[in-house]
Amino acid sequence: MELAQEFLLEIKFNFSSFMLDILIPCVLALIFGGIIGFQREKADRPAGLRTHALVCLGSTAFTLISYMGFTSVGREVTDPTRIAAGIVTGIGFIGAGAIFKKGPLIKGVTTAASIWIVSSIGMALGIKMYYLALVVTILCFLTLSILKYVEDRILRLPNYTIRIIASESFEDLEKITGLFEKLSANIKGKKYRFDSEKNRKIFSISLYSKDPEFSTKIINKLSKFKEIEEIQIN
Repeated sequence: MELAQEFLLEIKFNFSSFMLDILIPCVLALIFGGIIGFQREKADRPAGLRTHALVCLGSTAFTLISYMGFTSVGREVTDPTRIAAGIVTGIGFIGAGAIFKKGPLIKGVTTAASIWIVSSIGMALGIKMYYLALVVTILCFLTLSILKYVEDRILRLPNYTIRIIASESFEDLEKITGLFEKLSANIKGKKYRFDSEKNRKIFSISLYSKDPEFSTKIINKLSKFKEIEEIQIN
């Protein structure tokens, strides 16, 4: 009987405490993490809305467990920052999974950083620092959105215009665009024209690449196509 009474006391439900201490932080974690994840999803990055929302929610849950569940155990007072420190370390494994090598470039570092930031937002929500979580969410979203625009407009990558003249039988344009992607080049536009006098196909492809040896590499690749008669790179 005493055991049952103790159990009932342990599971006693306090609606006000549940709302303030658990539900609100967890719901805000899904919203704030989802905002950052939506931006990454829109940019077609490897970790998107669900990943960021879950990371933020998980960080919030662990932080709540840390300071609500382990602040005091019996008479022994424990360190509530131990789980929080583990979050900072452990989140690196998820971030590392978003980083990959594509040709000469390293991709996913920004997404890994956004996952790291989202975990800090979750921790802030877990200790009810709502204003800090809101400010970090807004600044992170603006950094990922606006600074990308600034980079594209001010810190422009080297632009290339590749003119390919091929015979009438040439049908491997998709293979060529695939080569550009393997060399980490981003295609901006493609134009096609048929020279009826000489029965030749003429392609003009605009792109940009960070690889300083892009011109040499792409010429070596394109020269293997027998149907290509001439290659011009500007």
